[in-house]
Amino acid sequence: MKLELIWKVFLLSMTPIGECRVSIPYGIYNGLSPIETFILSLLGNSFMGIFIYLTINFLSKNLLNKKPLKIYYSKFVNNKLRKLKIYPKGLVFSLVIFIAIPLPGTGAFTGAILSRILGLNLKEALLTILFGVSIASSIITFLTLSSTLIFINY
Repeated sequence: MKLELIWKVFLLSMTPIGECRVSIPYGIYNGLSPIETFILSLLGNSFMGIFIYLTINFLSKNLLNKKPLKIYYSKFVNNKLRKLKIYPKGLVFSLVIFIAIPLPGTGAFTGAILSRILGLNLKEALLTILFGVSIASSIITFLTLSSTLIFINY
């Protein structure tokens, strides 16, 4: 049972829509410790972001050049670029904050695509994804544990 739950949390953290926003509450509410859940979600979400960063050029050249997908991809990227606030501290810092905000449409998946489009090298992209996912996972873990305490007391 526990191995199955570990795989579910890891795989949920790799989904573009859910990421750690889904995997952390799922793992904690289903009996994994907060530390186990945090680590699994951090690893899965970071792995997915790095994988997207490394493969997005291939995907955009070979799969996303078909008319319907190309239009969707262009709209998606332009929408996310408009939402990305560039802070005076630089592009890497700005992307870390973008990835760290645990809301739909932000996160490692989108951050990895933007990292590649904006020309970050692999080291910068890795740091951006890892720091952003760490912050987002910390926020979600804190909120999940807080909500657990609130609902248990009532």
